[in-house]
Amino acid sequence: MKPSRKGCCTSGLRRINLNRKEDGVWCTDRVDLGAMVTDYFLSLFQVSEQNRLTDVRGEFSQVIETQNQALLQPISPEEVKTAVFDMHPEKSPGSDGMNLAFFQIYWDIVGPEISGLCANMFETRKLADNINITNIVLIPQKDKPECMGDWRPIALCNVVYKFFSKVLANRLKGMLDNLVVECQSAFIPGRSIIDNIIVAFETQHFLKRKSTGKEGFIALKLDMSKAYDKVDWSFLDKILIKMGFHGCWVRMIMECVKTVKYYIQFDGDFLGPIIPGRGLRQGDPVSPYLFILIAEGLSALIRQAEKQRNIHGVAVCRRAPRVSHLFFVDDSFLFFKANMIECTAVKEILKEYEDNSGQAVNFTKSTLSFSPNIQEDFKGYCRNFFGVLQDGDNQRYLGLPSLIGRGKRAILGFLRDRIVQRIKSWNNRFLSRAGRAVLLRNVVQAMPTYAMNVFLLPRDLCDEIEKLMNGFWWKGSKFEQRGIRWRRWEALRKPKGLGGLGFRKLREFNLAMLAKQGWRILSRPDNLMGVY
Repeated sequence: MKPSRKGCCTSGLRRINLNRKEDGVWCTDRVDLGAMVTDYFLSLFQVSEQNRLTDVRGEFSQVIETQNQALLQPISPEEVKTAVFDMHPEKSPGSDGMNLAFFQIYWDIVGPEISGLCANMFETRKLADNINITNIVLIPQKDKPECMGDWRPIALCNVVYKFFSKVLANRLKGMLDNLVVECQSAFIPGRSIIDNIIVAFETQHFLKRKSTGKEGFIALKLDMSKAYDKVDWSFLDKILIKMGFHGCWVRMIMECVKTVKYYIQFDGDFLGPIIPGRGLRQGDPVSPYLFILIAEGLSALIRQAEKQRNIHGVAVCRRAPRVSHLFFVDDSFLFFKANMIECTAVKEILKEYEDNSGQAVNFTKSTLSFSPNIQEDFKGYCRNFFGVLQDGDNQRYLGLPSLIGRGKRAILGFLRDRIVQRIKSWNNRFLSRAGRAVLLRNVVQAMPTYAMNVFLLPRDLCDEIEKLMNGFWWKGSKFEQRGIRWRRWEALRKPKGLGGLGFRKLREFNLAMLAKQGWRILSRPDNLMGVY
């Protein structure tokens, strides 16, 4: 119990030894650092006085009676066991110091008591005492964090609470496909992140080629500041009620959200308790699904503006539906016509959403893209109007380029650079050829897979990656040097049963990944990619 609560010898990797205050003064004293961390989170989780919740506007899909009945069914032992064994056994322990593997291994002993506790909490709509105590660990978001904004707070919930929350999440996610618009692709069974990437890429490609015509279009990529941590609880409550969730279910969800008590893990100690007034926990199984429902508030405002013809999305061709927004959790893309009426409408929507939900758009990190037929004077006016400084033409969306021109090889060359960097990180390891083969199959071959779902990689890029793999298998740390390869790479790519090592043929694998997307369009024409 003690090592898990007090940290271990590797905890120094995330220790805050130097940090800058808001006034720019560097802080090094341990006591001052602890006070700064505590003040930061007290301020972060404090309800903003600017939030003045009005009525939630817009049309929402409704939960039907049979769905509410399914949500309110008593929790069964089988349901709890399914939730427990759906979770990874090596997840970090919470305030109780126990990890998931312990409960999974000894489920026959502890299972009946945990199942009974979960069923009782659901029946009474009240959590057990101290079960919602949560430790917060700080994960650096960049190599050399300088201020508190450079650290990401991750909630280590009580493991038994996570079992209960996972049961609620499993019940909720099954009906999200009918409640959430198709522009949101995150965490919903049957939807894919690839849909968002392809639709965004095609829309951006249309914008780049639209060099004629009186009407231009704008793409605004939003960056939400501390999206999870600033969620307004009263807005979440109103969204759930607006969508028709039963009052008992709403009370249970709000009990999970509102009764949390935080302790900040700092330099081997625990700072707190901190009683929040807003925010969702990154680490709570039900939080991602609640955040998706909150994002429906923004989507509803945009759809209402479209219905009133205050905003017009982008149609990439005749008879194609208009795309006005794409969401993937807090990654948001908005598309609208380049005129002051629509720019003003978009800004008013974002302001209303910010005032109600607590979500704050960081316009300095957001980006704007324009079609070429827009005058430079108007582009400059739009940048000043929104307060956006960055150009979105060369930015990435969900980890991949949002726009590719003729220089496809140069734009996708980051894949090769990542592979070289990863292989070089293994230079200090004394690996046999069998060990190198395992790393190549499980790490290197997986790195370009995400991009292969969207783009057909140039043949010479695939050949170059295979050359790097071949060099690493034969030469190890000297993989970039010339030398004798005693077998052809084609022989090593054969299946093990035919005398090879089972390495992938990257070009053929790329084609298979793209064929899979084609099959998804044919088999599910109602999904986002099929519709657009």
